Amino acid sequence: MKSCQIFIFTDLDGSLLNHNNFEFKEIKDFILDCIKNGIKIIPNTSKTNSEIQVFLDQLGQNLPFIVENGAAIHNLDLVHPKIKGKNNSLVFSRSLAEILELFEKKIPKNFQKRCFFLKDMSSIEQMKILGLNKKYLPFALNREYSIPLVFEGSKEIVNEFTRLLKEIGMKLHEGGRIYNICDDCSKGKAMITLIEKLKNEFNFNYHTIVVGDSPNDISMLNVSDQPCIIPLPNKKNLRHLKDKKIIRATQTAPQGWEEVVRESLKKINFELEG
Repeated sequence: MKSCQIFIFTDLDGSLLNHNNFEFKEIKDFILDCIKNGIKIIPNTSKTNSEIQVFLDQLGQNLPFIVENGAAIHNLDLVHPKIKGKNNSLVFSRSLAEILELFEKKIPKNFQKRCFFLKDMSSIEQMKILGLNKKYLPFALNREYSIPLVFEGSKEIVNEFTRLLKEIGMKLHEGGRIYNICDDCSKGKAMITLIEKLKNEFNFNYHTIVVGDSPNDISMLNVSDQPCIIPLPNKKNLRHLKDKKIIRATQTAPQGWEEVVRESLKKINFELEG
């Protein structure tokens, strides 16, 4: 498998980063070993560009990454030096202003009233919902392509809201803490677009490992060669996914991330050197 390019598309919060404190220092050396061995690690997350920059600064590495549930891919040159994109990026989403305008014009008022946007809340409420302190809160709210919110209603009402959004070309993504209203994008669509571009333009031989923990990760788990699921604290997440290929960690993040990646590499006889 050494001649095959290995990609790890990974969610961050609850998958690579600890669900409660967003730490990953216990596995930092392992992540760096993977990178040194030529493995391409691509965060694929609902996080913003600003939030991912914080993670990359902590890691001490620059990586390609996918933001806001598949809205855009950045640092394309780090995937392949000859891959082309405007400003070194591929953008798949309308702007935040366009998404908000469409929502206000097309979604019935009785559903709008069930949406409590984080941007309209106090900083104390925002920090409590997101589990962030005041230092990192602005990074999470600095969104270009999605509207984070708390939605009030039963599962049936959520399903109806999802259907209404789909009718106007938008999606409702459920993460580990909040919902996001987005354009018709997904983590899986962005991942496949990138992989197909590499395959068609550069004849890449590749193997994809995907690590996730929440419903908004399903689209990329479904299109991976090796799907991996990390358990959330005190929550039976994604138990309805029955694909026999799935590797389920026994530990939460970040240790669970190292656990499933090591097992994934073992399955393809890839040994880390150094």
